[in-house]
Amino acid sequence: MSDRRPKLPKYIIVLNILMIVIILAICALAFSLAFSVINSADESSSEPYYVETADAPPVTDAPAAGTTSATTTTAATPPVSMTKQTQDTTEPIVFTTEDTSSAAPDDPVEIGFYNKEFFADDLFIGDSISTGLYLYGKLDQKNVAAAIGYTPYKAYTEAADLYDGSGRSALEYATAMQPKRIFIMLGSNGLTGSGDFSALENSYRTLIDKLNAACPDSTLYCISVSPITKNSSAAEYSGVTNEIIKDFNSAVKGICSEYGIKYFDLYSKLCDSTGYFSSDYAEVDGMHFLGTTYDVMLSFIQNELA
Repeated sequence: MSDRRPKLPKYIIVLNILMIVIILAICALAFSLAFSVINSADESSSEPYYVETADAPPVTDAPAAGTTSATTTTAATPPVSMTKQTQDTTEPIVFTTEDTSSAAPDDPVEIGFYNKEFFADDLFIGDSISTGLYLYGKLDQKNVAAAIGYTPYKAYTEAADLYDGSGRSALEYATAMQPKRIFIMLGSNGLTGSGDFSALENSYRTLIDKLNAACPDSTLYCISVSPITKNSSAAEYSGVTNEIIKDFNSAVKGICSEYGIKYFDLYSKLCDSTGYFSSDYAEVDGMHFLGTTYDVMLSFIQNELA
């Protein structure tokens, strides 16, 4: 009797091989899908520092002359977004260049260096760009009255982000503080692609009038609206251009001439050779400042006043 085992039919062997191949393919597909899900989760958590708010409502500012409404809505194009969101609750990195100059507080300094003590009794009124003055540790928060989305009108009607959390407007805070100098850097949030900034200009004058009345011993200064980069995501939705910004800055300069106020042309200091906001100074959204840009701004102002 033969003890050899009968051979399996060829079709059964082929089927077994096919089943093994199919199982291996399914395992590979499952592994690939799992890896893609993990990758997607990692990418979705990496958001930019500044985030656009495309659905932001139109900016409201001071009523135009002859109207009775409390606020005037600007053209339908939404304003330049000034919304600032961080990836986590940690504050931005604090640069340490502000006190590296050995000059006395009232002496001229090199560009990019300034003396923090020079601004110890001063107040900066502005929007989210100005909040960077204390978020980056360039000045103490007590020297800044600013808020995201701030306009000249809001500066005397709505609460600013203040160190004491008092909920006062920039005007009310200035009245209580009675600073030596007041620097106004506003206008970005009221500009639209239409180029009509008459209401914004009126409220700018009103803010100056109110500050002069409330702080008679304070010296007022106006700082130009800064430029935007060629491909600024922050300005794209509103249609604001550097030409519109320059037109508004010219209007502010004219207001300064009327009131005998010194005007700081920061716009020109931050432009590159092509006339756009220099990539050396601009944040990723093409409008906000890098931390070191505040050093340039403050040294420029100190040199102009020293």
